[in-house]
Amino acid sequence: MSSDHGEIDPQELRRLPLEGPVNFRDLGGYAAADGRTVRRRHLFRSDALWRLTDADVEKVHALGVTAVIDFRTTHELESNGWGGIELLDAEHLHLPTFDTTRPLMEDEEILKTLITAPDAYMAMLRNGAGAYATALRHVAASEDPVVFFCAAGKDRTGVFAALVLGLCGVSDDDIIADYALTGEVIERIHALRDAQDPTVERSAHRIGHDLHNAFPESMAGTIERLHAEWGDWSGYAESIGVGDSVRAGLRNRLLV
Repeated sequence: MSSDHGEIDPQELRRLPLEGPVNFRDLGGYAAADGRTVRRRHLFRSDALWRLTDADVEKVHALGVTAVIDFRTTHELESNGWGGIELLDAEHLHLPTFDTTRPLMEDEEILKTLITAPDAYMAMLRNGAGAYATALRHVAASEDPVVFFCAAGKDRTGVFAALVLGLCGVSDDDIIADYALTGEVIERIHALRDAQDPTVERSAHRIGHDLHNAFPESMAGTIERLHAEWGDWSGYAESIGVGDSVRAGLRNRLLV
């Protein structure tokens, strides 16, 4: 259950019910390998934050969020705008993992990477290296709660969530389970996106079937490929310039 102030009950609810976004979740509560636990109410993941209503803004304010990390493309930002994000009085960091001034479904270079979910997520790890590195540094340095998001809160957001949890020593099984929670609301996400822009749904046949969903196998396959290419999450972080000090700072900030 949630309190009247919109805060998440750490024992009962991971998803915060909002009127606009449908996939706003606390990333805390997972056990780390060193015996600590990911801090609750400090790092949140979400879909479409521009859909925040006035009532939603009050709930997010109650969580103490002071920074918003935005993984949308330039085109998405220009098309959808800030909406309710402007009402949050929070720092806005635009860090596109794929940057294009065209709709995603019309950018042929990006479409080439969207064959299967693991293909797409590995492409995000490569193409979005700078965005993810900056986001990691920001989260590691932030004393106040942060929320990160994209359109569905599943793919670009899901990869970053996996990266953060992996660097904190959370098990692969829990990382996969966190990713799969989007499956609870995936139909609502599709309905909202189709209502906003019907061309998205009509052109969706151009991407892999698993990218329409949040199958556990999609994240499991991504983790398998990550291990094969970089060894582990720290190996990936090192490859994108996120060194030991930042990784240690991230763990100290997020683990209790």
